[in-house]
Amino acid sequence: MNKVLAALDNSAAARPVLVSAAALARLLGAEVEAVHIREDGHQTAEAAARAAGLPLRLTAGPVVQTLQAAGQNPDVIALALGVRALSAGRRPAGHVALQLAVTLPKPLLVVPPQATPTTTLKRVLVPLDAEPATAAALAETLELAGRHQLEVVVLHVHNHASIPPFTEQPQHELAAWGEEFLRRHCPNPDLVRLEVRVGIPGQHVLGVAEEMRADMIALGWAQELDEGHAAVIREALEHSSIPLLLIPVPR
Repeated sequence: MNKVLAALDNSAAARPVLVSAAALARLLGAEVEAVHIREDGHQTAEAAARAAGLPLRLTAGPVVQTLQAAGQNPDVIALALGVRALSAGRRPAGHVALQLAVTLPKPLLVVPPQATPTTTLKRVLVPLDAEPATAAALAETLELAGRHQLEVVVLHVHNHASIPPFTEQPQHELAAWGEEFLRRHCPNPDLVRLEVRVGIPGQHVLGVAEEMRADMIALGWAQELDEGHAAVIREALEHSSIPLLLIPVPR
């Protein structure tokens, strides 16, 4: 049986991670396995797993390496964990989440500690530019939407230089542009709703997610966090209050 591995720390963040992992597992037709790596006690993690009706597997070892090894199990199709924001530095999230994000070749569900996740995902926001990574993330999300009652909202953010020129009927031309954009970059345009904004993508992603009451944001990326890469990912990791599904795509 395929599994979504829920990595719990010994804090109140354990419950949102478990709820989010269970919601994702339902979409993927998988079960949830809860694991805790002993660092500073396990009572809170154990209580969260018990409340969810799951056994908690206790293990020991370096946290990142242990989770990387667990994630390599062929039965594990995704990993869920909480993220703790840092108050300073270029790296916007806890080191465990960041190291797993750039190394694990499977989807990583990152759950902010302040998230109030739902047990059933109903609406997912997928930012989409013209890059292959974001199109691949949309394709995977649409595959899930085809099997479940899942609404997919696609967001495209123009910068001021990329706004298409309009003439006397901008509302009609914008609609035509949207249809053409989805036809080029979306495998099933009829299954999505397109939202268009102008400005800085990272800021609009979070604003639209809140506006649309999205349950999750799905982001495709090439697992690069160096300067000049993954600006939307960094912004979302730092400020999102909604679970993020990071979908790795080969460079």
